[in-house]
Amino acid sequence: MGAFKNIVSLWRNKQLDSMKLLSTVRCSDYAQKRALSCLTRPSQPAEARWLEFKATQESLFYSEDNVPKNVLILFRKNTSKTKKDISTVDDPFDPLTYNIPEKPVTFAEGASYTVIILAGLGIAAAAGYAVFKELIFEPKEYKIFGKALKRIQDDGQVRVRIGSPITGYGQESRNRAARQRIPSRIWTDEDGIEHVEVNFYIRGPQGSGKVFSEMFKDKVDKQWKFTYLIVEIRSPVQKQLILESYMPAYSPEK
Repeated sequence: MGAFKNIVSLWRNKQLDSMKLLSTVRCSDYAQKRALSCLTRPSQPAEARWLEFKATQESLFYSEDNVPKNVLILFRKNTSKTKKDISTVDDPFDPLTYNIPEKPVTFAEGASYTVIILAGLGIAAAAGYAVFKELIFEPKEYKIFGKALKRIQDDGQVRVRIGSPITGYGQESRNRAARQRIPSRIWTDEDGIEHVEVNFYIRGPQGSGKVFSEMFKDKVDKQWKFTYLIVEIRSPVQKQLILESYMPAYSPEK
């Protein structure tokens, strides 16, 4: 019932607004016709007077004075009431939207989310460990390469033949990645001793050569020791130098 009353009041307001607008338009039309009759056609006074009379009648008919007072009072009340209603009308769908219950999370969904999160954390941890190991823990083959190169750089026989400073690299290539890759082999013998074998190239200002080296990790002091370290000078003059050769201590069986 309240909705019907609102619709009727809105329709009445619309009709009153239309009447007032029509009155204003008619008055404006009257003024234009009167000016037109006075300025554009002064040679036809009879027709001009007819247009003036017609415009006067229309303005009187649609003027605000001819509208009943009760209608004007109702129009003013409805106008103010409509403005208040517009500011206070609530959306009928708001309470329905707020009262919609959320779908509860099932055990399977919660478990799947947990698995996804744990998998992501595991991948991140593995990547972090790989980076940490690469940066902090030097691979064994590069450790042996560094020890062998340092031993060669300190040897006077090698410096005399190829000059100094001496640099070492993995392969004879212009590719930087290939030069940094050190050919190596890692294995454990029957006594449980770990061995690392590396081969690389060296170059100095006066010549170049190739290095063959092997080291093992002593079980007693846990230090890396040379099994052998051989340098083949290839230029300017070929020469083989044996810098290290491990001879195990002889212990006769009782």
